Amino acid sequence: MGGSQKGEVAMRVEKEKRKVSIVCKDGSLITGIVHINPGERMLDFLNDQKETFIPITESEVCNTSVAEPKLICKKVNTIILSKSSIKFVEEL
Repeated sequence: MGGSQKGEVAMRVEKEKRKVSIVCKDGSLITGIVHINPGERMLDFLNDQKETFIPITESEVCNTSVAEPKLICKKVNTIILSKSSIKFVEEL
């Protein structure tokens, strides 16, 4: 997928940045930026079955485990999250 071939036009769609808080099925809490198409609803973005993973930038991942009472968070530039691991999403 390197550069463009001769005669090809490279297209890049500008995305809207949406700050979100995501609670995962394992209890992890992720906050960060999700990039979606302009005007697209978050619900439609999450229900799009063509994409099974979503990139989240400027993210922070925290454990919320009852077994581990001390909250541990880690800042991560970009993570790729499986949609199937999402319990719920809140736009911030």
